[in-house]
Amino acid sequence: MERIKCSVENCVYWHDNVCQAKSIHVATIPKSPSQAGRGDMEVGSLIAQDKADYSSETQCVTFRPNDK
Repeated sequence: MERIKCSVENCVYWHDNVCQAKSIHVATIPKSPSQAGRGDMEVGSLIAQDKADYSSETQCVTFRPNDK
């Protein structure tokens, strides 16, 4: 896998600014509260494909805090 840069050092997959996960899941950020998951959600999935116009409209769903 290519090296994926990441600056979220409290993620279990983070090591020296590189993501060590075997795969990465990136999703769009829900535009309405009714579409949002729980704030403490670690891993999620999407059934439908979404569209983002800017990187600020995306999130790394693979993120898992290293204190869990």
